[in-house]
Amino acid sequence: MIRAKLIKLKMNKAPGVDLGTRMLTELADEMSYVVAVLFSKSLSSGGLPQDWRLANITPIFKKRKNKYSKL
Repeated sequence: MIRAKLIKLKMNKAPGVDLGTRMLTELADEMSYVVAVLFSKSLSSGGLPQDWRLANITPIFKKRKNKYSKL
């Protein structure tokens, strides 16, 4: 299931700073098992690794395309 999701990633979407979409799709066979193990351990322990809790999130607001938008 994870492999199928990795293969279907859209190339024009930005996954983040660390990993490129092309790398994720091309290495789907190799990465799917490792990702599955990480998620399974996370679910069974009831917690997340500390690194996963850290993120720099910047919202990017897009223009609205309806008649109520002021933009």
